[in-house]
Amino acid sequence: MIKKGIALLLLAVAAVSCSTVDSREAEQVEATIKRYNSLLAQGYAALNMAGLAQVAEEQQTAKVYFHMAALGEGRLRMMSELKDISFKDIRFANNTSASVKTREVWDFRHVNIDTGKVERDEKGFVYRMNYRLAKKNGAWWIRDVATEQGADKKAPSGAPAPGKGTAQ
Repeated sequence: MIKKGIALLLLAVAAVSCSTVDSREAEQVEATIKRYNSLLAQGYAALNMAGLAQVAEEQQTAKVYFHMAALGEGRLRMMSELKDISFKDIRFANNTSASVKTREVWDFRHVNIDTGKVERDEKGFVYRMNYRLAKKNGAWWIRDVATEQGADKKAPSGAPAPGKGTAQ
């Protein structure tokens, strides 16, 4: 009876300590995604994605850079603002790998670089996003970002997902 009680107590302590670690890790992952989105909006506005190197792996930064450059070639600058983000699912495959699903609400507009004229203005655009992250040297890094199929609000033809390429 005592052995069973001790085993249950040890199991409860292990469960509590695991959930605490997961909670801290989840908070760090959420902070990394929020920072990524902030740097992403700044990068589009400045036509310079160098800041993303603070939180994203080179391949993801390059993907976003190519999208920003394509807009620039079309003489457009994207001004975007994350209005709301909710974290729907955070999963850890192990202690160095995480996948996250979010629901994000963005306002964005495309502004002609030469004239300053707003070419497209979108408010309250909802994206369902999938993030893959990797932990390196104690910090979480964005490895890959993709939109889920079937966004809540249909994107106008060619409307970009902020930092993700074209909307799906």
